Amino acid sequence: MTTNKIAQEPVSLFSLRRRAQEAKREPFVFDVDGKVFTMRDPTEADWQVTAALGRGEGDLREFMRELLGDDYEEFAKIRGISSADINALIEAATRHYQGVGRGE
Repeated sequence: MTTNKIAQEPVSLFSLRRRAQEAKREPFVFDVDGKVFTMRDPTEADWQVTAALGRGEGDLREFMRELLGDDYEEFAKIRGISSADINALIEAATRHYQGVGRGE
């Protein structure tokens, strides 16, 4: 932690809330059977949802609900989507939000 040498108060070097506000990115939009959905950045998912999934206590559906938000219910109605499809979708969204060229 850094302190202000004059007032001896902590000085914030990083703001989680400002970081979220500054992240202006095009949304990841995809389609399934002609229906269009928008997915949040998988790396920005609520850490508790991600941690529970990683421990085997969570549910992939909860992770997808976190990523799809209001689009989840409609997406969940679609039949014939495999685990491999979900993995490919999450990987594509992650690549999209990481943005080739952003320091790479």
